[in-house]
Amino acid sequence: MASLYNRKQSIALPFILMGLLLGIASCNALKSALTVQPGKQFELGGNQNGAFTVQVNNVGNVPVTISERKANGQSEVLGTFRPGDRQTVRFESGSAALVDNASSRPARLDLVVTGDKDLSMKEIPRK
Repeated sequence: MASLYNRKQSIALPFILMGLLLGIASCNALKSALTVQPGKQFELGGNQNGAFTVQVNNVGNVPVTISERKANGQSEVLGTFRPGDRQTVRFESGSAALVDNASSRPARLDLVVTGDKDLSMKEIPRK
């Protein structure tokens, strides 16, 4: 009986270690499922010390526009993400990512943020 228990432990050990390594690797990223309500914008970042990168995956049914509002206040449209689109976008130190939902339905995105993760997050009215 003891040898069977030890064999089960030795078979399970690689899977346990793989799970721990994946958990440690994911500590470097912030993962978020984001819903942006109709006619709203979501702001991520602004006034942080470092740059950050966002992997955006539009998992919803409506397109969203993503812009960067730079530290000096100027905004630049980075693109429209249609349902199913996936892209990685880099944002400068002090800038904010703006996700704009102009549709009449909620937008759903999966985000993975790396770099400076000391970011403010809030929903704001569309401009």
